[in-house]
Amino acid sequence: MRSRLTLLSVMAFSLFALMDVRPAAAIPAFARKYQTSCQTCHVGFPKLNPFGEAFRLNGYRMPKETEDQVKIKPVSLGAEAYKRIWPKAIYPSDLPGQVPLALNVKMASVYASSIDDTGRHLTQNDFQFPQEANLFAGGNLGELVSFLGEVTWAENPDGSSDTEIERLHLQIGPFHNHLLNVKIGKFAPDLADGFHEMWLSTDNGIDTLFTFNAVGLHGGTGLADSGGGISLPENVKGIELYGVGAHRLFYTIGVINGLGPSSGGNVDGNASKDIYGRVDYKFGGMGLDGDTSGVTLPPENWRERSLRVGVLGYHGNGERVSFPVTDENGAMFNIQDRTFNRAGVYASWYFDDLNVFGVALAGRDRLDTFAADGSPFNSATYRYNTWFIQSDYVILPPLQASLRYESLSPPGAANVKSIRALNASLSFFAYANVKTMLEYRRDLREAKDYQLSTILRVAF
Repeated sequence: MRSRLTLLSVMAFSLFALMDVRPAAAIPAFARKYQTSCQTCHVGFPKLNPFGEAFRLNGYRMPKETEDQVKIKPVSLGAEAYKRIWPKAIYPSDLPGQVPLALNVKMASVYASSIDDTGRHLTQNDFQFPQEANLFAGGNLGELVSFLGEVTWAENPDGSSDTEIERLHLQIGPFHNHLLNVKIGKFAPDLADGFHEMWLSTDNGIDTLFTFNAVGLHGGTGLADSGGGISLPENVKGIELYGVGAHRLFYTIGVINGLGPSSGGNVDGNASKDIYGRVDYKFGGMGLDGDTSGVTLPPENWRERSLRVGVLGYHGNGERVSFPVTDENGAMFNIQDRTFNRAGVYASWYFDDLNVFGVALAGRDRLDTFAADGSPFNSATYRYNTWFIQSDYVILPPLQASLRYESLSPPGAANVKSIRALNASLSFFAYANVKTMLEYRRDLREAKDYQLSTILRVAF
C-alpha cells in the first residue's frame, strides 16, 4: 500500500509539474536588460552554453557588446566629459536601468530510502513546497565593474529554515583584452568552473568532490553533512584573478579564507590563507571570450565540437583549527588538518548535442592528533582519490538528460569501502524559465540507499 501511495504521489506531482505550470511574470535580470531569452546563455538553466560562459567571463556583458544590444539603458552617474579631466573630477559610471533582481523558486517531492547507524531501513516521502528560494542580484556598474549576489532561503528537515548570503562579489575588468579580471567577495571559485553545482544541469551536486570529510583518526572515511575538513570548497571568501589569453587559454588564481571554527570557511581560523589555481585550454568551438573567428558554428547555440582540458590545484593550512573526534572506545581527541593539497585534471568534450565532462582529483592531508589534555598524540599523512564523469544530452531543446558516476577511495582503514554513486536526471522545460525534473540518486554500495526527486524550478 505504501509503495502505491508513493508512486501515486510522484506521478501526481510529475503531472502537475509538466502540465499545470503557469508562465512566470518576468524573466531574470540579464535577460530583461538585453530583452533576450534565457536560452541565449543557457542550454537549460542553470547550465551555461558556450556563449553564456563567455558572457560570464566577460563580466556579465555580451562579447564585443555594442550600445544597441542594451535594451534597458543604464542611468548615467556623471557627465562623459569627466573622463577627460579625471582625477580632477570623479570618474563617471552608471547604474542598471531596472531593479537588477531575479528570483528562483524550487519545489520538490522527495522520496528517500536510507539505512541509519543501527541498520534500520528508513523511508521518507515529503512534499517540500517550497524547498528553496534564491534571490539573485546581478548587473553592471559602468564599463569595468559588475556584481552578482545570491540570498538563499532553505527549509531544514526539522521544519526550521535558514537564510544565507551564498554569494556576493564585485568583478572588475576585463583589462588588456580579457587577460585580467578581479573578483572580490564571496563567490563560487573558478577553480570549479564547469562542475560547480551553480552551473550543473543536475539538481544534486558532486558530493565526492565538495563534501568529503578529510578529517578522521585514520583519515577521512565519508561525506559530511556539515563540519569536518574539505575536499574542494564550494564557496569562498577572498580575491580571485582570472583571464583569457589568445581567446582559448583560461587561468585563475585565488587567495581565500581557509578552514574556520565551523569549518565552513566563512571565518578564517588562523592567519594563513589558502590558495588555488587552474589553467585550461579549449580546442575548437567558440573561444572562451566569445571569439568566433575562423570557426563555423551551428545555428543551435548549445551545439559545438570542442575539447577543453585543464589542470587545477589547491593548497590549504588548517593549523590551530581543531575538530573534535571520538574513537570506538569513547576517548576524545582533537584533530588539525595541518596542511592539505589537492591536484586534479579537468576535461569537457562537446560533440553536437552531447557534452561529456569530468574531473580526477588526488588529495593529501597531514593530520595532527592531540589528546583531550592538548598533548600531541599522532601526526600522519593520508591520501585519497576521487573522480566523476557526467554526460549531458539534449534530446530535444525542451527535453534533456544527464547521467553521472562518482567514485571516491578514502584513506581510512582497509575495511572502509570506496564511495560510489550514480545520479540520473531527466529535465523538461515547459517554458524557457520553467524547468521540471525527475532525478534519481543512488549509493551503489547499498541497494536501499537512494533518493527519487520530482522538482519544479521557476526563474523570473
